[in-house]
Amino acid sequence: MRRYIRPILGLLIITTIVLVCWYFNLVSYINLEKIRQWVDAAGSFGPIAFIGLCIAGVLLHLPELILIAIGGILFGSVRGFIYGWIGSIAGSTITFLFVRYFMKDVFQRKIASRFKYLQSIDEHFVKHGFKTMLVLRLFLFMSPPVNWFIAVTRVRFSHYFAGSMLGIIPGVAITAYAADNIAGVKSFGDLITSQHIIAVLLIIVLLAITSIAAWKILRNDSGRAGLNE
Repeated sequence: MRRYIRPILGLLIITTIVLVCWYFNLVSYINLEKIRQWVDAAGSFGPIAFIGLCIAGVLLHLPELILIAIGGILFGSVRGFIYGWIGSIAGSTITFLFVRYFMKDVFQRKIASRFKYLQSIDEHFVKHGFKTMLVLRLFLFMSPPVNWFIAVTRVRFSHYFAGSMLGIIPGVAITAYAADNIAGVKSFGDLITSQHIIAVLLIIVLLAITSIAAWKILRNDSGRAGLNE
């Protein structure tokens, strides 16, 4: 029975969180005006309050990209990026540690050990944890299923943290920058300015560089796997 105390306790905590989100309809609070009031009420601690909100957004599976976009509008692209990045990393790290503590042992014993496909994925995380995390974050950003699934694998925490820390930079930066620039637009004509055109071009270039980097990482890993076979 001792083996099941942690997962049972973890499930109870998760169930409680889900019920709280449903009962209080927390998703309805994710809008610009309510968050602006929350940040303004915190005064000089507004940035800390926003970072805490981003952490809660990851933990409660709230729309994180919307929160980061709101941060870009409230604080500007640079500060919005910094606060959103810190909050996202802190939230994903807490989620990882929670799931690893309560769920990893049961997953490894009862599920992964029975399926060769899961064992191969698990082994891949052990050998290429940082690169795999980097690619996953580049393409999937803060996807809650990613946080939960990776935590029950044998990936090193250092690889998870470093890959996440670097991998979400493009997504957070693009979201905060785009939100900051579009927030003041009142008509379509306002979009046709050199500033917004440059912003769009920068986003396209950043996405292209990210995609090429991820593709090269995956190709190199596949090539090495082929040689090993």
